[in-house]
Amino acid sequence: MNSMLNYGYAILYARVWQALLSAKLNPSISVFHARQPGKPTFVYDLIEIFRSQAVDRVVIGLIQKKEPLNMDKNLLDNETKKLLIQNILERLNRYEKFRTEEMKFAKIIQLQAKDIAEFITEQKKTFKPYIAKW
Repeated sequence: MNSMLNYGYAILYARVWQALLSAKLNPSISVFHARQPGKPTFVYDLIEIFRSQAVDRVVIGLIQKKEPLNMDKNLLDNETKKLLIQNILERLNRYEKFRTEEMKFAKIIQLQAKDIAEFITEQKKTFKPYIAKW
């Protein structure tokens, strides 16, 4: 399970990193995580908002459905990786209601990065985080 979570988080890290760069934010200047030279600690901050919905929920769902999940020499086998990638990408492309509008989950990530940038530059007075609906 931990291997699947870590693999899924790597996929999500890339999306969050891309969203931060698109919003012209420095992925290395964090708010909650301690700064670490050469580490994208702001990515670590922002991913916390989305991990449970984008990855944890997918992994738990695969386990509950009793999908064939296998390891090869302590690593996920290729079929398990493909299944996990497919399901995470499906989740990122699934529509959900956010602030009265239906949009893809991936777009919510981008909007949150943009909202943070606007809050930091004082274009917005408040930042309203995404709150998962279970």
